[in-house]
Amino acid sequence: LNAFSLMFQTAFGDPPGEDSVGVFVNVGYATISLFSVVVAAMVGLLEESGATRSLVAGIQRLAKGRRGAMTSTWLAGGAVFFDDYANCIVVGRTMQPLCDETRVSRAKLAYLVDATAAPIASLAIVSTWVGFEVDQLAKAMGPEHAMGAFELFLASLPYRVYCILSLVFVGAIALSGRDFGPMWHAERRAAEGRGPQDLRANSTRKASGWLAAIPVMLLLALTFALLHRAGVNALGSGAAEATWFEVLGAVDDPFTPMLHGALGAYGAAWLGLVGARTISWRGGVSGSWKGARSVLVALVVLYLAWSLGTLIKASGAGVFLKAMLGEHLTGFVLPPLTFLIAAVTAFSTGSSFFTMTVLIPIALALAPAEGVVLLATSAAVLDGAVLGDHASPISDTTVLSSMGAGVDVAEHVRTQLPYVLVVGAIAITLLTLIPLYGLTPWVYIPAGSAACIGVVLWRGRLPHPSG
Repeated sequence: LNAFSLMFQTAFGDPPGEDSVGVFVNVGYATISLFSVVVAAMVGLLEESGATRSLVAGIQRLAKGRRGAMTSTWLAGGAVFFDDYANCIVVGRTMQPLCDETRVSRAKLAYLVDATAAPIASLAIVSTWVGFEVDQLAKAMGPEHAMGAFELFLASLPYRVYCILSLVFVGAIALSGRDFGPMWHAERRAAEGRGPQDLRANSTRKASGWLAAIPVMLLLALTFALLHRAGVNALGSGAAEATWFEVLGAVDDPFTPMLHGALGAYGAAWLGLVGARTISWRGGVSGSWKGARSVLVALVVLYLAWSLGTLIKASGAGVFLKAMLGEHLTGFVLPPLTFLIAAVTAFSTGSSFFTMTVLIPIALALAPAEGVVLLATSAAVLDGAVLGDHASPISDTTVLSSMGAGVDVAEHVRTQLPYVLVVGAIAITLLTLIPLYGLTPWVYIPAGSAACIGVVLWRGRLPHPSG
């Protein structure tokens, strides 16, 4: 009864140790949720009109042969950076006919989509991930931390080595055309014409790709402008001498500018599509609802994760572990150990958001209040969660990538797992060396990228002698 009482208090009342109201009536959480719903509705609207497909099809024109198809898929995944679900579904569906035509296996398509979706969404300053990540950091930070949560998120971006190197590794695979392990066998079968062919009819709805590109660019521009204005207002007279990084780091509430930017972009998408007569009002509402509906289940899980995180923080688990283990964990051990634990947790649960919720309060309690170890440790939690989510057969992005590419989930997991483990091994090595030797991003990012490219060239083989 006490446990249920505590859970109810956390959800609807004042959680223990919290000054704000409960999770389900928290204004900040509602803002994050609305931002996710608005972005998803805009994605659904653009997809219903055919504009998103036209945008991605524009990248297809650069494709020449097998390498061109893989490279264009990689670039398309980078273009749809604002949501991992949209990335998995839209890019997978759109690129499937091109990959079938150029004899790229469906398993390779699923890997290209999956390995781009979560890493790019997790790194992008404007995405459906950033609100959750910054909020978890804010909840875990105490008065001893000199920087704000958004500033910590920005400062830790260069230490997100798994996400950065995953994008590099995908690019090396696409540009070289080389593979190893189970993926090579899948590519060999596709090169010999033993892969499936796409027989779906092309959509009859036509819309310019600019009708999708402009709202996306407006989303970026509006959000950055509103964040900058909020930072200038927070700094006051000191804003004139502050750097761009310091201005963004001074924003206390980044979620409201993000929501306003999303609403502006969504309105612009409506005006553009209706004005160009590419979609009816009824079709736009239907597409918006389809997009918004796709994130509703995820939002339920998100609120449950927020409740769990509040309970974990209230239990004092982070303080307890810091008292027990703090003297035994040296600086260079904490980031790689955190990365490993986060990866295993996300792989087992299939949820990167759950992993972040559980581990961020504990990791930041164990880390020092400032310095490289703090940045590397916070990055390690986020990166480890992405790795585990990427490799897990029960992850939502794994399933969506398989669905979008038209391949069996087990085949997708089996073929991509060696690639995930290679990048993870390089990342955990760098997370050990960075605090140990004080390496700068100008050293470890090029070194890690060279290691990724080297593995592809060393172990990889072309699936067919002709390439």
